[in-house]
Amino acid sequence: MGDRYRLTRIAFDVVSVFGCLRASGVPGPIIVRILADHGYSASSVRNQLTRMAQRDLISLERCGRVTRYRLSPRILAQFRDISGDRDLPEFAGRFHAALYTIPESSRPQRDRFQYVARMLGYRQLRAGVLIGFADRSHALRAQLPADIDGGWYECTQIVPGDLAAAKRMTAIAFELAGARRQIEEFEVEISRLGGPHDKPGAGLPELPIGRFFDLYYRVGRAVMENPLLPAEIVGSGQPSQRFRTFMDRCNLEYYLRYDQQVREAAAENAAFELIEWLPEG
Repeated sequence: MGDRYRLTRIAFDVVSVFGCLRASGVPGPIIVRILADHGYSASSVRNQLTRMAQRDLISLERCGRVTRYRLSPRILAQFRDISGDRDLPEFAGRFHAALYTIPESSRPQRDRFQYVARMLGYRQLRAGVLIGFADRSHALRAQLPADIDGGWYECTQIVPGDLAAAKRMTAIAFELAGARRQIEEFEVEISRLGGPHDKPGAGLPELPIGRFFDLYYRVGRAVMENPLLPAEIVGSGQPSQRFRTFMDRCNLEYYLRYDQQVREAAAENAAFELIEWLPEG
């Protein structure tokens, strides 16, 4: 998948400002001020805001001499799963699939196809074959051109021979072995945040917010890249649920360590009154 569709660390940090402030609209100077504590220069943040606007990840509006930014529906949908519904899908004895052949000469279209499919819950079983547990074919077609130069795609269903085959196919497409290794790494890092008694906020008291967001970013990526899967396929202790538990812990650690710091930094800026807050509750 092309870099255009990867959520970079600085893009994640920009998006996190909206969540940290619990705001729907944030002025550019506020974003610049908050991300200064992450180690970003003002110019790098402004350049990133421009790139994100060009990619339709954020929208902007002028408020006098200040630009106010909002997250696009596309990026909101990408982040919704971090705190959204955690009901497990069911396995109906078949996979929903997207088959495709898109040549290198049409690489931008191929990158977009793979990105949209991943956001809809499909994963690659092998070259040209994506599988998932929900029929998202209508949503997939709605976001892609009807004709792809030199290529094609088709939505269909794949029926595995038995449950054991379904488990093997799921393990390959959803990279379960790699996800479980990542869980072990996160367990070590998050245990350090709790100190010897595993009390939230007690460990690493001098941890800078930028270093904390190194972990926050990787956990957030893991949540978005590992959708919830049917229990009959992967069991009750599936990686996606563990990653969501880690995200809950990161949210708590952020609130205990940095929430007041971030809000005070925002309040010191002259553009503070232009923030549009989300409703309480």
